[in-house]
Amino acid sequence: MDVNGDAVVLKQWGEGALVGVIDGLGHGQLAYRAAQTAWQYVESHFDQPLEAIFHGVERTCSATRGVVMALARFACSPSPSVCRVTFASIGNIEAHLFDGPQSVRFMVRRGVLGLHAPSPVVTEHPWGARSMLVLHSDGVTTRWRWQDFRHLAEAPATVIARQLLRVLAQDTDDATVVVVKNAEGRATLL
Repeated sequence: MDVNGDAVVLKQWGEGALVGVIDGLGHGQLAYRAAQTAWQYVESHFDQPLEAIFHGVERTCSATRGVVMALARFACSPSPSVCRVTFASIGNIEAHLFDGPQSVRFMVRRGVLGLHAPSPVVTEHPWGARSMLVLHSDGVTTRWRWQDFRHLAEAPATVIARQLLRVLAQDTDDATVVVVKNAEGRATLL
């Protein structure tokens, strides 16, 4: 039985959401177990501050191979002008924030959760009407440009994620893509 060592976090509530990609080290059953251990922790502690979630995953995954992880928390008040995305990452999950012609590449800390990882750097960014977040595991090539996919800009998040995965996934690794787009002041998920 083939198992995927990646996991996706998708939680929405009221005017907020938590989105993430988790990648268990290696391949197969042990990578799957590590990713699922981290995912279960995040699912049951999604309302905690990002730094606390990372510390909890560090403890929980110490009996596994370990994981790399990126999480983004979206918070919007009724006014779209006050929407924010808070981001944190440990390891090689790629994260790109596109906002019209602007692009933000998030700061990533090296390390493996479960193997004495450092604390994540937590950053906050505006989440505008044209914002889009793309997260992907290392099973997707890092050598791509949004300009090559700009024709998908108006497509739903699911369509964009599937196209990126179809074109950019490597055959030798588990691959996961999550896309989040802004819709009427709220984050809409893959």
